[in-house]
Amino acid sequence: MTPPVGDRFRSILGRLQAPGAPKNHLAVGDPRWSNKDLEPTHPEQRTWTWYNLPLYWFSVAFGATGWNVAASLVASWDQAFIACCIGSFVSALIVTGMARPGATYHIGFPVLSRSVMGMYGSFFFIFLRAIVCIIWYGIQTFYGANLLSIMFRCMFGYKWSNFANTIPVSANVTSPQLLCFFLVWLMELPFCFIHPTKIHWLFTAKGIIMPLVTFGLFGWCMAYGTGIRSIALASPPSQSATPPVPLGWAVMDGINVIMGSLSPMLINQPDLSRYCKRPKDAGWPQGAAVFFSKVIVLFLGLAATASIQGAWGTAYWNIWDLLGAILDHYWTPAARCAVWLVAFTFLFSQFGTNFGANSIPFGADMTGLFPRVLTIRRGQVLCAVLGVAVLPWQLIANAEAFLSFLSSYNIFMAPLCAIIIVDYVFARKGNIHIPSLYNASRGSLYWFWSGTNWLGVLAWCAGVAMGLPGLVGKYEPERVSMAAINMFKMGFILTFVTASVVYLVLVKVLPVRVFPQALEGMAVEWEYLAKEGRDGFLEEERREMSCEGSEKGSQLT
Repeated sequence: MTPPVGDRFRSILGRLQAPGAPKNHLAVGDPRWSNKDLEPTHPEQRTWTWYNLPLYWFSVAFGATGWNVAASLVASWDQAFIACCIGSFVSALIVTGMARPGATYHIGFPVLSRSVMGMYGSFFFIFLRAIVCIIWYGIQTFYGANLLSIMFRCMFGYKWSNFANTIPVSANVTSPQLLCFFLVWLMELPFCFIHPTKIHWLFTAKGIIMPLVTFGLFGWCMAYGTGIRSIALASPPSQSATPPVPLGWAVMDGINVIMGSLSPMLINQPDLSRYCKRPKDAGWPQGAAVFFSKVIVLFLGLAATASIQGAWGTAYWNIWDLLGAILDHYWTPAARCAVWLVAFTFLFSQFGTNFGANSIPFGADMTGLFPRVLTIRRGQVLCAVLGVAVLPWQLIANAEAFLSFLSSYNIFMAPLCAIIIVDYVFARKGNIHIPSLYNASRGSLYWFWSGTNWLGVLAWCAGVAMGLPGLVGKYEPERVSMAAINMFKMGFILTFVTASVVYLVLVKVLPVRVFPQALEGMAVEWEYLAKEGRDGFLEEERREMSCEGSEKGSQLT
């Protein structure tokens, strides 16, 4: 007998429902707010150790994104170097601060944001980050497409170069590029089914291989170009047609670009550090890796571009343009083989960057928004689908538009980073009560006011407001004053500091609850809920969960 339509529909929904905790794990909180990927990372899943995050940052910096941004900063190489040093140092501090809650309590950004913005208030900020991840996923895939095109040229020669283009110029993409884009997209798709606990090997391999290849390419550019003496030629093409910018504002703009290139990854830190075995595995070594790798790649990108510009008269700011120019000047079997290997390595690097900076965080966001039906793996597949819809080739059609795009997200991400760090360090002194993160009942610890921490929302709005006039001026300069345009050049630091100060003042005037009711009145000690193996639980809560877990296991047996 055929089952009723209603029963079949409920059966389908049941199969789509996200799995809960495995039978040997202890479920935390209301299942409406939790699934297996939202719960704190269990000890056997903490597979990242002290070298994984530093190598992750090396893999990010020594890649197409790091090279392209380093080659497109400010009016001269010395200004670019100053801007990069300052921007990288600030980024290193923020990276370490953002990673600490995830590494200590083993929770990702969607769950951590509940402690800062409230159970319902966190939804907006999770959605905001998800949008950024989609855009960057498309951009990184398009970077990979350009590299794959270089590989095809090495393999097929003039047959690939003469590939017919049937797309109009106004689309800012060609038929070969579009073909390569979807081929790269298909190659990336299988990796979306690998859980973050098992993908750290990809970042480790990238972190070792990419510096070797990047230094090799730099050495070739030094040997076959005009060398380091041409570094004074390094200046971005967007500066040539504009009036000279005062030194201070030029450096500040460069800092903003550096921070902009890293801002999506700064907010993503809890989603990676939650898999660390110990909190110190996400400590100062990864901050040092951020600083040194970014500064080194800046120098390599600028010096290599200037060296080739001195020899060939053209500045090749994108890595695929440089590799294409090498083929133009040295069309030999050896050159084609070497360029193919370099392009393949950078394409491999794009895969890792896309997963660590975009795909995994988006998957985590989707679990936070739809915990009943979505897991990290399912969210990663959804990110790949939506990454096509943003038309990334339009965003990076020219250097100026790309830099504007990088800068614009600073004013939204920087205040959020600031509030998370201030809330963790100053408002709560490193204490997060894990069971309350999955409890949306009225009066619970992270309920705040109507499910939203309006203090955090107000501080975020104050930070964003400092950058909005300049954002308008970035696209329509005649509508705003020069002061607003210059303020936007301080975008990340200005919005970060504003949000930090506003939130710090607000929580001093209206302190937030740090401990659950059982510990109310106790003096707040730094990371008390993380000491002695508590992992964010009270002793009686752990005993209750152990009893529930034993009873659950007996029933399953």
